Amino acid sequence: MTRTPNWRGSRRVLLTGGVILRDGTPAGQPATNPVPTAMFIDGHEIAWIGSDADAQRHLDDADEHVPLGGAVVTPGFVDAHVHATSTGLTLAGLDLTRANSLGEALTLVEAAARTARGAPLLGHGWDETRWPEGRPPTSTEVDRASYGSLVYLSRIDVHSAVISSALIAEVPTARELDGFGADGVMSRAAHHAYREVALRLIGSAQQEQAHRLTRGRAASLGIVSLHEMAGPAISSSQDLRSLLGLSEEEPGPLVYGYWGELAESGGVEQAMELGAVGAAGDLFIDGAIGSRTACLRHVYLDSQDSSGAQYLTEEQVRDHVTACIDAGIQAGFHVIGDRATDVIMAAMMGAAAQLGVDAVRLGRHRLEHAEMLDSAHIAGMSRLGMTASVQPMFDGLWGSAGGMYEQRLGAARAQNMNSFADLQTAGVLTAFGSDSPVTDLGPWQAVRSAVHHHQPGQRLSEHAAFAAHSRAGWLAVGDERSGTLATGAPAHYAIWDIAADLTGAASLPRALRTVVAGAVVYDTQEVGGT
Repeated sequence: MTRTPNWRGSRRVLLTGGVILRDGTPAGQPATNPVPTAMFIDGHEIAWIGSDADAQRHLDDADEHVPLGGAVVTPGFVDAHVHATSTGLTLAGLDLTRANSLGEALTLVEAAARTARGAPLLGHGWDETRWPEGRPPTSTEVDRASYGSLVYLSRIDVHSAVISSALIAEVPTARELDGFGADGVMSRAAHHAYREVALRLIGSAQQEQAHRLTRGRAASLGIVSLHEMAGPAISSSQDLRSLLGLSEEEPGPLVYGYWGELAESGGVEQAMELGAVGAAGDLFIDGAIGSRTACLRHVYLDSQDSSGAQYLTEEQVRDHVTACIDAGIQAGFHVIGDRATDVIMAAMMGAAAQLGVDAVRLGRHRLEHAEMLDSAHIAGMSRLGMTASVQPMFDGLWGSAGGMYEQRLGAARAQNMNSFADLQTAGVLTAFGSDSPVTDLGPWQAVRSAVHHHQPGQRLSEHAAFAAHSRAGWLAVGDERSGTLATGAPAHYAIWDIAADLTGAASLPRALRTVVAGAVVYDTQEVGGT
């Protein structure tokens, strides 16, 4: 699915004096050819790539000539898993990822409450595994810090939250739901109920501002496309409709939407009505390891009475996949734990038995996160042509010795998390994303995390990691043309300030300009034309 927005570029632009990396890294360049130094863009497509000497013949045809001064040009990044509204709210508001202790978190809540002056307060990002206290705040502590306001504070994985007493009172029936915590820490069904209420507190103007902030931030990082993970328990149909409309009408990263709702609940029809790529994305089979809701074969090391939560049955998953195939759209699921992955792969095999392997392979159906894969899971994904939508910064944040994975699972199970190299070796399409705001928008950080994975056997080359964060994201939505700098390809690219050792430098590359469909969507004015 190649998408050309209403605002696509119409100018002819000549870039000279740079380093044109067709596939994103020096390792991706043809060994027998010199590295191109010039590129000509005609409207929304790349018309020519070559040397500065040959570029002279395009000079008179150009509306703009941009001397790069040695800057690097690469395909733009694709973030294959984001939540735009939550990301924008975090960028503009209460970001608890900055808190290094429970006390610091409560201080941030108090400061935000003073600014809000009684308005509802939504925050994100606490992670008790990094705090010396080793626990989240309670509703009583949040009440005191927020002066009794309505408060929703999602954990970093967004699979549990701390809420204030005022918000608890908004849904009195939630006390009977699975995961209700009298201390104000909500997970599972109770968390979903309170999150829906919290999201309804956001007005349309605030939502639109959040969308613009997210797209603007992404553009400043060289991101040219975002895959939005929407759904009834995550955002709303109106939220996704507004975001997709904004993407069509205002310059910025192109947005491809996914709607996470089962076919049995009308999810396939809703996805098609919204213009989503699939009834897929954050359609939850389980939760998250940090919240102890990922569905495991064995109990959590630090909670011996629990092996997590399974939200969907094998039959529900199989029937959803077959409904998506019949409708000609992608299916896909949020899956993290090994037992949850057993469920999804058994269901996928069941769908293949009904409809045939070739029918399943056509959809490139997605698994979001797919953190606890074994060799049988990966072989099945390869056979069925599935896509792994994964987040390298999960390993960067939690994969170290003594980190969250090891705390929850023990050292042996933690060693088998996020098997990027195994996926690539098996030929599984692997697309990188951030799951923002779970981790920050930051594609170079993600590429670096994949190159320096905590498990040496799962490290990717720089070239493979870049491709996973660029071309693979386009392939995951069925776009075969984008993600490389080539004649006739859409003009989705970024200009960077350094040329060598892109993932090993002391500082990461900085975007000087980001271009989507030939239109400049971010510009530092540090490259210029005559």
